[in-house]
Amino acid sequence: MGWSAISSYSAISMLLPILVASSAIGASPTTQPSIGCQFDQIERGRRLEKTIEVDGVKRLYILDVPHSVRPRTPAPLLLDFHGFGHSGPGVWNVSQFRDLAEKEGFVTVYPDGLPVQLRLLGTLYERPGWQMTDTDNRDLAFVRAMLDDLEKRYCLDKSRVFSTGFSNGAFFSSLLGCVMAERFAAVAPVSGGPLSIDCRPSRGVPVLIQHGRQDELIDIDRARASRDQWVTANGCSETKGETPQEACERRSSCRDGAVVVYCEEDFAHRWPPQATERIWSFFVGVGGQGSGAGAKPEP
Repeated sequence: MGWSAISSYSAISMLLPILVASSAIGASPTTQPSIGCQFDQIERGRRLEKTIEVDGVKRLYILDVPHSVRPRTPAPLLLDFHGFGHSGPGVWNVSQFRDLAEKEGFVTVYPDGLPVQLRLLGTLYERPGWQMTDTDNRDLAFVRAMLDDLEKRYCLDKSRVFSTGFSNGAFFSSLLGCVMAERFAAVAPVSGGPLSIDCRPSRGVPVLIQHGRQDELIDIDRARASRDQWVTANGCSETKGETPQEACERRSSCRDGAVVVYCEEDFAHRWPPQATERIWSFFVGVGGQGSGAGAKPEP
């Protein structure tokens, strides 16, 4: 249930223009600057090892702040959660978001999970990962603490905070959308499934789901169930609209202007090469629209 290495970066020529409001992320009328926008200097680095103590436990994450991120200019923030048995540093090593971060000017966080127990194909394993069956757990507290700290130290746009993740990290990204809709503008789980909790977000949350029909660990029926769970949670109409890519379908007419995009293609349990560009294109299109995060801008 981990992240397979990606051989090379390849630009995806066909994005999702139906979802994209602009070709580059920039300030908009919905921009909600964090308190860190008051500083003239920030710490930059492509692989900053950071720790934060949460409820007496030291938690690790890798922070990527490219030179295109500038003080006093609100930047988007992306959280990328690893799969079961992997790590934040491991995802940083293979993530294609590193290529996009410098070009698009966003900050990326690669959090590191603690041991969790998951049953895979009938066998119980304990490996680093994310708690995903409780609406009040240590990992949600970790995320809240990270966001609070980063918003104080960096100039971030609180209306453009996003989450993605693979496998166990995909489940956790969905959980963040369900229980922390006031902090996340949109989520994009890859190779995940439906949550066991009753998903009741405080507002409509834009969601992009990607899954492979050959997934040997999480059956495609579970991905479709996750899609249906989000359609219900967002109060979407049953009308389907095709995206420019035949692999994807789009549900709109959701509350608060949210959308649910579901992409089903021929790949196994791995991060598909097309996922990275598709996710960022989706986030660009929905960023700041209907987000409840940071309702009152800070100086």
